[in-house]
Formats: sequence, structure tokens, C-alpha cells
Amino acid sequence: MNKTNKAYSARLENLGVRFPEVLLPSSKVDPKSWAVIACDQHTSDREYWNQVAALVNDQPSTLGLVFPEVYLEDSESQERISAIQRAMIQYDRLGLFRTLEEGLVYIQRETEESGLRQGILLAMDLEKYDFSPESKSLIRATEGTILERIPPRVEIRKGAPLELPHIMILIDDQDRTVIEPLESQVSHLEPLYDLDLMLGGGHLKGYNCTDALLIEGILRGLEQLSAQGSFLFAMGDGNHSLATAKTVWEELKAQTLEKSGSLDSLTDHPARFALAEIVNLHSPGLRFEPIHRVVFSGDLSEFLEVFRTDFQAKVKNRPEAEIRHLLEKTSEGQFAVGVISEGNWYLVEFPRSLKTLPNGLVDKAFINIREKLGRGTIDFIHGWDHTKRALKDSKDIGFFFPVIARERLFDYVAKNGPLPRKAFSMGDAQEKRYYMEARRIVPK
Repeated sequence: MNKTNKAYSARLENLGVRFPEVLLPSSKVDPKSWAVIACDQHTSDREYWNQVAALVNDQPSTLGLVFPEVYLEDSESQERISAIQRAMIQYDRLGLFRTLEEGLVYIQRETEESGLRQGILLAMDLEKYDFSPESKSLIRATEGTILERIPPRVEIRKGAPLELPHIMILIDDQDRTVIEPLESQVSHLEPLYDLDLMLGGGHLKGYNCTDALLIEGILRGLEQLSAQGSFLFAMGDGNHSLATAKTVWEELKAQTLEKSGSLDSLTDHPARFALAEIVNLHSPGLRFEPIHRVVFSGDLSEFLEVFRTDFQAKVKNRPEAEIRHLLEKTSEGQFAVGVISEGNWYLVEFPRSLKTLPNGLVDKAFINIREKLGRGTIDFIHGWDHTKRALKDSKDIGFFFPVIARERLFDYVAKNGPLPRKAFSMGDAQEKRYYMEARRIVPK
């Protein structure tokens, strides 16, 4: 633990965070080629990732340091994982990173769709995080974790010297006391990066914040928020990245305990922490969007039958425009789903007495139907139009969901536990976090 963290050690321990030692691309690197979008975006759109590869060409880039999930099912996945780990070591040896002293990075991300979104980088203490449905931890999962998505990420992290997370974590700061005051202080902060992001990602700026008064204000604000609720931090994006970091940390603890009989050597181990951007739930630049589904090689009649018989849903033919308006613009759509197959649109309305949200009901129906028919795969897609474009075959089915009211998120999770998996997204695909910063997760 270096001097900055030592100065605030007890307070940081209570808050479940540390000030990270951040790695940024050095002056040898073009930041526009370096920064690529989160690996869990465009998971059914290889053309997008082909465009990324063409823009990057042979330049240093985070494209070579992450595993885009569009390639997860490819036969050469193990080779890709090994290449990622080798690239991290090579980039480090070639001096492609520069290291910031422990402190805060203040981030401004501006997109055409949502305007300005502000955040700060912190290292989250994995001892204060538990992604199980019954968790009462300080850092709380907000939606179900898809366990089968964790092993490939665990394989990467266990053999990697660095982490490049796309995690965004929410605080419920309605009065905007923690992050937003930094906007008026940027003229006094050291600029770190300032660039247009590739392929419609908007603009990204970063500032180094080491001022003691500003840090004190942020800590005091977080402490006040922590005193007001049952948990302080709620997962926004990157749920599986944080769950991966937690899984690897628990494995490291178990191995160390078996070997030495003590965990004393791990107290300040870098793998105990995971880098994340903290964002205010009430930021005007943060839009909550549903995550839609596409079922490939499905059977529409089976789904509609399950909806009617198992969930007592009403199914009606309706035009797309009417369904979209209901789901996106009115509270009446909170318990409804739009469905399309072979160009035909249906509105499915579930009884409000059901305790499971529509996302969870569709996922449950999918699991039951796949077991019955022995076929079908599902993908989770951001954006109405992206979801429509993902439909490639007459047997493909698109499911469109309503927007979850953000102001209810913390209260819902506190009372009911996590939402169904992939229940919401913060912004459209192009607004997701781009990889810029890294952090060491093994001692150097």
C-alpha cells in the first residue's frame, strides 16, 4: 500500500475501495487505435469487429488485449487467450504503458445520444463484493450472473499480468455530491487523454486528480451515501468482469491458505482489487436501456404457447410502432414484451401478479423449450435496431423489452435481490465503456 492509500486506509477499507495505480498508453501509442469498445458488445456482429481490426491494423491496441465475445465459440479460442496474455507481457516490455501515481482519474464521456457522462476510477475491494443472489455485500450485483460466461474470462485473468476492465458501477447520488463537482475543477487537473473514439463512440477525456481537498470531498460524499442505504455500490455494466475478478481472487486465497495456512501475504495483493469506473445513477448522461434477446433456431409457436399456458399472458398481433411506443414511452409496458418472427409482430402482456420481470420469464421459457426441442441459442443485444438486424433466419425470434425505471434500481435490489440476467443496459452499444486504462493484477 503506497502513501496515498495509507493516508486514508481506514476510510477506504470501510468504503470497499482503493485509489488505483493506473496504466495508460504511453506517448508511443495512438490513443484512437488503442481504445476499443467493451468485449461484450456486438456479440452477433462480426462485421463490426472486422471494422475495428481494419482501423487498428498493426498498431498497438487493446483489441489484442481483450477477448471479444463474438469469437467465444470459435475453435481457436484457447490460442486467442494465450495470444492475449503474451501481448500484455510484450506491450509492457516495449514500454507501451505509463504509470500514474495512486490517485483518481476523472472521466468525461460525451455521446450524441446521451450527452455528458461523468465518472471516477477506483479499485474495488473484492472482499466487499458477492455476486450470489442472496448477497448483502457493500458492492452488490444488480442482475443475475450467467455462470457459463465466467470460465473463459477466468482463464484469461489467471494467466494475465494486467486487467483492462469495462466495469461501470453505480452510486445513488441524487444530489450529485460526489462526482459532478469535479466538472468545475478540470482547469486545475492534469489532462491525461482527449480523443474521439472509433465507430461512433463519442468523445473521451480523462484527468488526473491528486488534489487532497478534492479527494476529501469525494470520500466524504461516499461515506454519507454509505450511511444512507444498505449497500453503496450497484453493478451497472461489466457484471461478468467483476464476477471473474472475484472468482480468481477466491481461487488465489484458497491456494494460498492451503500452501501456507495464512492469508497475511495477500492483504494488499493487487488481485484483491478490480478497476472500475464509478458513475452516478442520476447522471443526465446516463440512459437506461433494455437488453433485448434473439433466439436463433427457435420455434415461435412454442414460445407463444408457454406464454399463454404457463404465464397466463395475453398475446395480440400489433404493429411494430405501437409496440415500441408502449414499451419505451408508457408505464403500461412494464409487464409486456414485443416479439417478432418472420416479419410478424406480437405484443405479449404478462399479469402484474407475477413476481418475475418479463426478461426472466422469456429466459425461463427459452430454457424449457430448448430442453424440449433440443435446439436453439440465445443472444443478448443492445438497441432496438441492432436486435432487428441480428435476425438472420426465418426460425429466429426477437424479443423486445421495456425500460426499467432507474430510480427504482437500488430499492428493488435491496428488497428483492438481483434483477434477471441481462435486464438492463446503460446506453446503447456504442455508448459502452471503451478500454483505455489498465492495472497490474500481479506484483511486479
